[in-house]
Amino acid sequence: MSLNIKGSSCARCKAYLFEEDDIVFCPVCGAPHHRECYNAIGHCALEEFHGTDQEYSKVKQEPIEEKGPKTEQKNIFNEQRFIGFDFLGGVPADYQFEKDVTAEDCKKFILANTHRYIPKFIGLNKRNKVSWNWVAFLFPCGWTLSRKMYKNGIISGILILISSLLSFPFNQTVMAAMPQDNIPYPELVSIIFDMLPEISGLSIALAFAGLLLELGIRIYAALFSDYNYKKFVISSIKKIKSENDDIEFEYRKKGGINPFLIVIGEMTIKFIGNFIVNLL
Repeated sequence: MSLNIKGSSCARCKAYLFEEDDIVFCPVCGAPHHRECYNAIGHCALEEFHGTDQEYSKVKQEPIEEKGPKTEQKNIFNEQRFIGFDFLGGVPADYQFEKDVTAEDCKKFILANTHRYIPKFIGLNKRNKVSWNWVAFLFPCGWTLSRKMYKNGIISGILILISSLLSFPFNQTVMAAMPQDNIPYPELVSIIFDMLPEISGLSIALAFAGLLLELGIRIYAALFSDYNYKKFVISSIKKIKSENDDIEFEYRKKGGINPFLIVIGEMTIKFIGNFIVNLL
């Protein structure tokens, strides 16, 4: 029985399985499930096929012969053929994340890159909040603002700004003592290390704290942004449905993505940082 999930989908919800998903396998036939999907029904989604010729382990391994000269291997449970592009990432449109919040609702609210987020949301819950988002790691403030989570974006921007200000005394000392000519990177590092005994211990400690703070913000954003975005999407959809008549319009207004805010958010942090530095 192979436990390789490459190219496989959850036997219950049919969503594509990623390596980082929380996956369990049926002890009888080996069919893969999201742990949440398996626990929801308490048994294998393909239990009715156990002990038959259509058992998952047999269909997975054995080709089905068709009339004609060619023999093609098929997987009746994992094969998904779409006309055009599948914006739901293999998740059924009526799949419910919570009461009255379906995958179709999420697609209409998210709008951009739905084929990544909707399958990702299935494996994210209170017990499994971790995934990895490279864009959020590189642009913790800009990504969050672009997804219209303004409160979280402002908080992460302020923390990034604080981390850069903590490093200001150290950077100022190093830049003042640095030669004006262009220096190869290995020599530059050597010069900085030679200067360390002459730099205030407080400046070094603040710079180190600033580095740790920025790294911590970026790692947190990368690990938990998808989970926080799922909560934002679901809570926003619930609020829209309960308070508005024109749901489709509100989805477009409050959801989707504003890519310009990635640039604006990151540039604003740098501008405010430089402005404060010049005042000092």
